[in-house]
Amino acid sequence: MARRKKAASEPNKVDTNMTPMIDVVFLLLIFFMLATKFKLPEGTLRTYLPKNRGESNSRPMLSETCRVTLMLQGGQVTAYADQTLVPTSDVFESDFEAHIGVPGPDLNFIEDHITRRKNTYVPLGANSTLPVVIDFAENVPYKYVIDVLNIVYKLELENIAFAQPEVPFD
Repeated sequence: MARRKKAASEPNKVDTNMTPMIDVVFLLLIFFMLATKFKLPEGTLRTYLPKNRGESNSRPMLSETCRVTLMLQGGQVTAYADQTLVPTSDVFESDFEAHIGVPGPDLNFIEDHITRRKNTYVPLGANSTLPVVIDFAENVPYKYVIDVLNIVYKLELENIAFAQPEVPFD
C-alpha cells in the first residue's frame, strides 16, 4: 500500500531494482577473470649472476667447471675454452660480424669442447649437470656471449654462471 501511495504522489519518479544488475556485473567479472589467459614468460634463465664487485664468490666453483672466456684483443674477439685457444672463424658467419668487421670465435669448436666435457663429467648429485662459467670482458659484444649461452642451452646444461669482470685497482 505504501508503494502505491508514493507512486501515486510522485508520478514521474521511476524506482528500479539494482540487485539483478549488480549480480550480472559480478558474474561478468568472474567470467572474465576465469577466461583470461596471462602471457607466460618465454623462458627462464637459470644462472648465477654475481651481485657485488670486489667480493669473493659466495658460490664455490669446482675444478670440474667448464669455463669459456671471451675478450676483445687486437680488433678481434678471442675465446678460450678451459684455457685452450679457440680458433677464430675466418668466415663472417652472420650479418652482425660482417657489419662490425670482426670475426668471432669458431662456435663449432666451442660446442665440441663443451660436449666432450659434458660426456666425461661425473655428476655429484642426481640432477647435477656440468657447471659452465661464461667469462667475458666489458668490451665484448653481447652477441658472442649469447652465442655461447645458446650452445650451452642446446646441450641441455642448466648449471650456468657468469663471471664478474675483473676491475683493475687504481
